[in-house]
Amino acid sequence: MWTADVGPDSLRLLDLHNESYIRYFTSHTDKVTCLALSPGSDAFISCSKDETVTLWDLNSRNAQGKLKLATPYLVAFDPSATVIAIASQSTSSVLLYDFRNYDKPPFATFDLAPHEERYTPSTRGRAWTRLEFSNDGKNLLVGTDYHGHFVLDAFDGTVKSFLVGRNGSPGRAAPVSTSGKPLGQGDACFTPDGRYVIGGSGDQPDVLVWDTHQTPEPGGFLQPMTRLPHRGRTAIIESNPRYNMIASADREIIFWLPEDSGKTPEK
Repeated sequence: MWTADVGPDSLRLLDLHNESYIRYFTSHTDKVTCLALSPGSDAFISCSKDETVTLWDLNSRNAQGKLKLATPYLVAFDPSATVIAIASQSTSSVLLYDFRNYDKPPFATFDLAPHEERYTPSTRGRAWTRLEFSNDGKNLLVGTDYHGHFVLDAFDGTVKSFLVGRNGSPGRAAPVSTSGKPLGQGDACFTPDGRYVIGGSGDQPDVLVWDTHQTPEPGGFLQPMTRLPHRGRTAIIESNPRYNMIASADREIIFWLPEDSGKTPEK
């Protein structure tokens, strides 16, 4: 279990059985904006507003490596744990690094500036809120806090679709927001099979589901395939690949399991 506090020396590893901290990880000098755990080892990566990306090992309090980048607010491992993606919003770019050679230049850079101009021209510069590979490693999700989310080809960075479905605001600002403006749509994530993206719907009591196998509308826009009834707004959503479960949260935490009964999910 991880906790991240505001300020320096903010990373802690918590033992849920003993309810005590096992280890403190000290390096950052400003707020931590993202953590990514390696799916293949005890390594993990953190991003911070001090404009550093730090590589760690769970068994050591000392940093294993560090990168200095402009606004590296989001980071993600690919399913093979050999590639790390770092999103730098101020440069509208996503950088891909070989995890074993992180000190080398990125082997690929995806420039999202033209896509922001095309899909979100009136809100360019709003915060990116999510960076995630699909479990098959083929797609890369870049979530935004306003009009929608980008699904990129993880190999060449082309936009496969732009997920739309915004309705009002959930009333909360993104953790990496510098403006403090409320989220316009809410969080989003891939389902464990990598086919669907699920996410919030602003101030509407719905969870949206997009099928990435569907053919987008002209221009690359992809509408939700369905809306799931939800109690209240959805500001945060996560999937559990081991149990094929979804958790959504705002003022309440709701757990979802796949079923055909059409019942409202239980708390």
